[in-house]
Amino acid sequence: MSGYTAAKTRRAVPEQTLAKVYEERAENCARAAEGTDDPVFRRLLLMLAAQWKLAAHEEAKSKDTSSTSMQSTP
Repeated sequence: MSGYTAAKTRRAVPEQTLAKVYEERAENCARAAEGTDDPVFRRLLLMLAAQWKLAAHEEAKSKDTSSTSMQSTP
């Protein structure tokens, strides 16, 4: 019975995509940049945020491309 409960619980948890994880990391870096007084560290955090945003965009784009190609396959 516990195996059934575990399986049911897993389905209830929303799936988090890599793109979403990357976006959250970008937001965390941007927030940390706002909270620091060190200009060098702030620039570094903002550069990291930009890289995470780019990774999120690329990941989302690759998912769109793969799902489109799978739909067009007979």
